[in-house]
Amino acid sequence: MSWIDLHTHSTFSDGALTPEELIDLALQRGLQVLALTDHDTVAGLPSFFAYAADKPLQVLGGIEISAWHQLSSMHILGYGLDHTDTNLNRSLKELQRARHQRNLDILTRLNEMGIDINYFDLKFQQDGQVGRPHIARALVRMGVVSSFQEAFYRYLRRGAAAYVNSSRIHALDAIRMISRAGGAAVLAHPAVNDADLNNLPELLPELCQAGLAGLEIHYPAHSHKQHQQLLRLAAEHRLLVTGGTDFHETLPNGAPLGGNCRSGRTPFACYQELCDFIALQTGQGKFGQAAPLNHFR
Repeated sequence: MSWIDLHTHSTFSDGALTPEELIDLALQRGLQVLALTDHDTVAGLPSFFAYAADKPLQVLGGIEISAWHQLSSMHILGYGLDHTDTNLNRSLKELQRARHQRNLDILTRLNEMGIDINYFDLKFQQDGQVGRPHIARALVRMGVVSSFQEAFYRYLRRGAAAYVNSSRIHALDAIRMISRAGGAAVLAHPAVNDADLNNLPELLPELCQAGLAGLEIHYPAHSHKQHQQLLRLAAEHRLLVTGGTDFHETLPNGAPLGGNCRSGRTPFACYQELCDFIALQTGQGKFGQAAPLNHFR
């Protein structure tokens, strides 16, 4: 069976691998499709597309936008959007400025606690996005903590000593922004922040009205019960089913790129249906016909 991964991050946001290294790893693992969905940036997509051009791998451009709704965190994935769209990039620059200020505020709090860390201690792609994982890795390198997980637990998670709230776009605006750029908006890992899925049934009509196209259902942290409930909600609201590992780097206890029998995998049919939707949105016909190179390959 053909497996895919529609949720990955590179060094252009908070992943440990470059877009090229992600593609090489996907090929090693025998994946058929790979999507790059960096946080609040599309800067990695040109190199992602260029490197994949002569590889036996289908790739899909995307993004993951950090948003909020009713005072809760919500992440919106966007697939097949035109990464050169002027309005999209203008909005992303505003989000990136807010993220940069949050990083500076976190570093200030760490300094106030006696931890001598500054922006130059963080390793990141020059034109990429910096986030808390970069700070966590720097704290490990500096010997302040012994692990990435300890850095988040002691300093960076919500409620921890150096945590700073981020300025985010409203989820409905994020969905509309993706749709206007020709993409398909998908709610990422719905059960992560709503474990009992009590709130999602009430939220979905509003999200769908704004243009939500799908739910990320195949996800390592989703239980079997959550998975089944999400499938029912997707069918009820005629939403696409997508999935991915949310891959940042290879970790001993983490889900590998593309998943495995323990973490679960995403079937190729999800990609087919997603591309059908994008193609119809952009007037390119059904899956398998020509599509703009900056949407998917």
